Amino acid sequence: MLGPITLPNDILTFSSIQISTFLVIAFAILVLFTSLKQSTHSDVFPISVTNELKGLGILTVVFAHFAYMKVTNSEFLFPLSIIAGVGVDLFLFMSGFGLTVGMLKKPMKVVDFYKKRVIKIFIPFWIALIIMFIADALFMDKTYSIGYIIKSMLGFFPTADGFGDVNSPFWYITWMIMFYILFPLVFFKDRPWLTALILAVIATVIGTFNLFDLGSNWLHRLHTTAFSLGIIAAWLLQVKEGTDNKFVSYVKNFRDNSKDMKYIVMAIMFAIFAYVSLNTGAGSWPKLTSFFTQGFFVEQIMSIVIMLALIVIFVLKKVDSKFLAMYGVYSYEVYLIHWPLMAKYDIFFVYLPAWLAVIVWLVVFILVSMLLQRLVTPVSNFVDKIAK
Repeated sequence: MLGPITLPNDILTFSSIQISTFLVIAFAILVLFTSLKQSTHSDVFPISVTNELKGLGILTVVFAHFAYMKVTNSEFLFPLSIIAGVGVDLFLFMSGFGLTVGMLKKPMKVVDFYKKRVIKIFIPFWIALIIMFIADALFMDKTYSIGYIIKSMLGFFPTADGFGDVNSPFWYITWMIMFYILFPLVFFKDRPWLTALILAVIATVIGTFNLFDLGSNWLHRLHTTAFSLGIIAAWLLQVKEGTDNKFVSYVKNFRDNSKDMKYIVMAIMFAIFAYVSLNTGAGSWPKLTSFFTQGFFVEQIMSIVIMLALIVIFVLKKVDSKFLAMYGVYSYEVYLIHWPLMAKYDIFFVYLPAWLAVIVWLVVFILVSMLLQRLVTPVSNFVDKIAK
């Protein structure tokens, strides 16, 4: 019977929850700092930084799934496990940012956008999903109804049942596809801020009132504005040919030439990140909750505050993390495969200490993601040819 496991908590056998958590944190810090190198980029928000933020984002999600879905010991991996919502917002932010940068440089017609952008989401998703359905049937003796399979292939996941759905984190696929489908329909090259506003309003209405009666709507309503904030960021950082973006120039000068003030700002951002991460619940902000009347609005605001603090830190820092960047490159693939692997086919938590099981899984996720990307590449190239 599939379900969460309970970790032993015996200090004498080196399986204490606190010791396991400490060892995972120590490993993460060691890998992070040994993978640092001096930055060579000159842009404000280059691909290296966006990859690092994606890597950080997927790790927050993975750690949360270890702590709150894989095991029953909620204190396991604290505090690495408490900001998964920030990771989701980072993904949405990066998606909105990347799509807007592309459309500002080379606008596409709606059909062309769907052929070149939306299909790129579906190809790895379809391949991973087909493998999951086949594996569940062969190894778990678990099958799904034709209706469920069809809805899944279309990217419609109304629920997020950890051990019932084919892959419970796929609730995010439904939400992300909504943004991708709507984006080209409401994109205004001269007024990207208007696109951001329209999408934020649509998502907020859908999330607040659960217009499509989604069982996992409590997750959707926590992430209605991050995609739009990514659009705003791309608009603010846009450098038009023959013109100077004063905001971009100011940020570059501040990052490259300021001394103490830059580190003061980074320290303030880290303090905000740490404090708000420990106080994301609506109950920690009674006045805001009273003003907005709904707690999920406050929780979304706190997640956005943490996300923006992290972005400021990553923009201002002068070192790059090869570890975070690597996880960022494979972040989508890791997202697609990590939960069914650890939920249904886990052997590491059975035979290894919890801390070592987490570390081994982190390595396995990357290796399997590399394999998935190898499967996806020829299919994607073939689709590109027929889509021209």
